[in-house]
Amino acid sequence: MPHSPQASSSATPVLVALILGICVIQIANGILQILLPLRLAEAAAPPLVVGAVASAYSVGFVAGCWAASRLIRRIGGVGAFAAFGLLAAAATLALQLLPDATAWVGLRVLMGMSYVGMLTVGESGLAALAPVHARGSVFSLYMIACKVAVIGGQMLLASPGLSGPWLTAMAALCYGLSLVPVVAIRPPAAPTSAEPQSAEPQSAEPQSAEHGQRSGSPWRFVRRSPVAFAGCLVVGLCNTAVTGIGPAYLAGLGLSGAGVALVMSGIQVGSVVLQWPIGRLSDRRDRRLVICGVAGTAMVAALLIAKAGAASQDVLLALFTLWGSAGMSLYAICVAHANDHAAPEETVPLASAILLAWAVGAALGPLLATAAMEWFGHGALFAYVGAMSGGLTLFAALRRWFAGPSRPRRT
Repeated sequence: MPHSPQASSSATPVLVALILGICVIQIANGILQILLPLRLAEAAAPPLVVGAVASAYSVGFVAGCWAASRLIRRIGGVGAFAAFGLLAAAATLALQLLPDATAWVGLRVLMGMSYVGMLTVGESGLAALAPVHARGSVFSLYMIACKVAVIGGQMLLASPGLSGPWLTAMAALCYGLSLVPVVAIRPPAAPTSAEPQSAEPQSAEPQSAEHGQRSGSPWRFVRRSPVAFAGCLVVGLCNTAVTGIGPAYLAGLGLSGAGVALVMSGIQVGSVVLQWPIGRLSDRRDRRLVICGVAGTAMVAALLIAKAGAASQDVLLALFTLWGSAGMSLYAICVAHANDHAAPEETVPLASAILLAWAVGAALGPLLATAAMEWFGHGALFAYVGAMSGGLTLFAALRRWFAGPSRPRRT
């Protein structure tokens, strides 16, 4: 739909509602990311069960990428968001009611599917309603809000007055409360046309629920925006490896537990501080050039970390902060770039395709990184991250060189 000033103004409450709804979900995720591993450790669950519970979430995430757009087409974005939210809340409560860890495998599959379904509704709505000239800024604000919400959820575990059952109930409550802002806000009216419009809003994103499936295979979007999809894949390959293996990497360098926590916190600090400026820059320049520059910065930072080895804690903190400012800021720019070349009715299947690209990378990243460390030594973690980031840098530069400037759709 055209993004006139009036349309942009009327879309603002919906954008805020979508971001708020996803942020409430991220509070629940922040709680469960730490609570579930702790509960598995307390139950002395076998390593195979622990691994199965961890993998089940990724399996559900990938399956949800395929299922979400189909459900949204059938019942609309708001209805799908509500269904996924209630399913996530029920599965979370069942974690408390079914203490057998093996039963958690199926529950985590359902939670992964629900999470990606809610993200599909939220991110497709943001893409459809954000003005083209501010899309990078909107997605950057969205990412900052999500990171703050995750940190807030994790901080709840530090409260001595909150036991495991209370935290589980709080996470389930957050999934339920996420429905309130999304369901309560009506989308802005579509432009007047000869076709009659339904009086009931079907989705938080204009027309995407009704027409999103007409766009065909996800490969259509990959061919249209290859740099965006390569970027989302690389983000999954690198970021999950760093966040998942980074603490063990730092401990292997001899850092204390407090030192590991401090250095790893630099990643989030760097991403929060620079996410907004990078998003604003991408709204004023060809996003492929911004992706090239940010990925190049991530590559340099990763290689410096690999070279630094057992450097001082302050040096590692500075380098990890530099890497976080680039590596953790790429996803929002890639999503904005992909949506620059999509029609409004394609936002739902496009969001599913983007999340699928990230999920594939997230599933493979830790495996490839640990294999590199097994073959080439402890320092190969960030050599691997640097190589992946360097590949994206080269690809984005070549695409910009041969394809010329990017011209976003003005729809």
